[in-house]
Amino acid sequence: MKKVLFLLAAFVFCLQINGFSQKSKVGFYTGYTNANMYGKIDGARVKDDPLPGITFGLVLDAPIGKSPISFSPTLSYVQKGRVTFNENTRANNLKEWIALRYAELNANFVYNTNGAKGNWFIGGGPSISFDLPSKKVSKTEELKTETNLNFGQEANSDVRGIDYGANLLTGYRMKGGFFFAFNYTVGIRNLVPVQDGNDNNIRNHCWGIRLGFLINNK
Repeated sequence: MKKVLFLLAAFVFCLQINGFSQKSKVGFYTGYTNANMYGKIDGARVKDDPLPGITFGLVLDAPIGKSPISFSPTLSYVQKGRVTFNENTRANNLKEWIALRYAELNANFVYNTNGAKGNWFIGGGPSISFDLPSKKVSKTEELKTETNLNFGQEANSDVRGIDYGANLLTGYRMKGGFFFAFNYTVGIRNLVPVQDGNDNNIRNHCWGIRLGFLINNK
C-alpha cells in the first residue's frame, strides 16, 4: 500500500509543476496486455508462452512550452508474467503460469503531430514498477491451485521486487479527448533473486493496447 501511495503522490506532483497546469490534460484508460519473460536459467533459454492480462490507469499530457513535445507520464496497474510449459505439464494436461502484478509509473516524453481532427504521437521514457500481491497458478481440468509469490533478494524469494526498464509508445488522440495507444515495456532488471556466481537471468517484456479519454486539467 505504501508503494501505491508513493506512486500516486508522484503522479499528483506532476500535475502541480509550474507551466503544466494551464494547458495540461489528465485522463484515464484501460486495455489489454500481453507479457512474457526472457532470459536463461541453468544455461537453457527460457521459452514460454505469453500471458494475457489487463491494465488500467491514469495519464497526464502536459505540453512543454510551445514545442510539439509533451511530458506524458502514466500510472498503471499492469499484469505481467509468463505461461510455463514443459514435458511434464503437457503430458499431464497441466497449465501453469506466473501472474505478476505491478503498480507501474512510466515517465514518457512524446512528440505530437498537428492535425485538424486529432494528432499522432510517439515517444517513450523510463519505467519503474512496484510489486503488488502476485501468484503462481497451476490448473488442470479438475483443479486449480494458487501459491503466493515471495518478492525479495533472499534465498527463499521467488522474484526480485522492484522492476525497472524503458517504455515505448505510439498512438492517436482525437480532438474530443478519446485516444488509443500501443506501448511496449522492456524490463532491464534481472529478476532472479540469488545470483551465486551463475548467469541465471530473466526479465519482463510486455506490450499493451490502451483506450482512454483526456479532459482539461483545471
